[in-house]
Amino acid sequence: MKKKFTLALACVMAMTTMLTACGGSGQTPASDGSSGAITVKYSVTFPATGTQADGANALAELIEECSEGRLKMEFYPSSQLGDKAATFEGLKAGTMEMTECAATDLSAFNDMWSVFSLPYLWEDGSQAVNTVMDDEVKAVLEANAEENGFKIIAWTDIGSRSVLNQKHAVNTVDDLNGLKLRCMEDAVLADTVNAMGAIGTPMASSEIYTALQQGTIDGLDHTPSVIAANSWYELCKYFTLTEHFTIPDPVFVSKVWFDNLSAENQEALLEAGEKFADQWNNEIWPAATEEGMKVMEENGVEILEVDKEAFQAKTQPVVDEFLSKASDGQKALYELLVATREKY
Repeated sequence: MKKKFTLALACVMAMTTMLTACGGSGQTPASDGSSGAITVKYSVTFPATGTQADGANALAELIEECSEGRLKMEFYPSSQLGDKAATFEGLKAGTMEMTECAATDLSAFNDMWSVFSLPYLWEDGSQAVNTVMDDEVKAVLEANAEENGFKIIAWTDIGSRSVLNQKHAVNTVDDLNGLKLRCMEDAVLADTVNAMGAIGTPMASSEIYTALQQGTIDGLDHTPSVIAANSWYELCKYFTLTEHFTIPDPVFVSKVWFDNLSAENQEALLEAGEKFADQWNNEIWPAATEEGMKVMEENGVEILEVDKEAFQAKTQPVVDEFLSKASDGQKALYELLVATREKY
């Protein structure tokens, strides 16, 4: 009897140990536990290949390196885990760890971010990213992001957007008349495209290729490397260097998730973000822009130079109207950006 009891007790203890190891207790493992690496899910809309994907892989290496293997990034491109709205919800809830987006996308949480939608706000992407990384500007932007549940770890230059279309060459602003151009889902961006004479069509980036094939849109605005990565040059053969939008992209993590990391892992993640921003802005992106232009030219895309002052004049009423109706937060950020950009 004693042997049977001992054997039964041993079996129960073994099963309990197995269940505990497998999470059978019903408790959720700590997000910053000591057993194994912590997963950092990176959910983005851009594709699995191309410059931005190369950047994601570089970021993954830096995160693992800076954390000495305690943090491991998992890359989920092409909206695999959901669109931007779903990703933002996941970050706020702490069920998603990291993403990257245009600064304008954060206007869904505070209208001040709509300032980044204004046309011809910057001379180029370098000026834009240096301005937002200036200590005074960065403090304002990062504080607001954290209020909304996001911790910014890097700022990236994504260049200036120009017009790509499949209908005809755009040599003057009048050549845009009637062209249906996809734009990001932001009212100011759409207003700007409309002001230039085109028809702004808000649409998710994942829908662009099919929309071009079906004729739902005639073109879009974006940067050379992103155009190359998404193969839009296969359908559009005219690229006009209007460079009307220059919108830097923040890379950020869930604040609730970040706050639950150990101080050591928080420091490692911030260090990785800083190193990534330097690598991206000074090495990866400049090389990618040059390569993107080369890819388009090799695939028969006509590159067109234009008088940007004429395009800027057409879009100035959008800026004027925006500022006339701007909230205090929008006005304050606009004035800060304009004053700070003079340094760069």
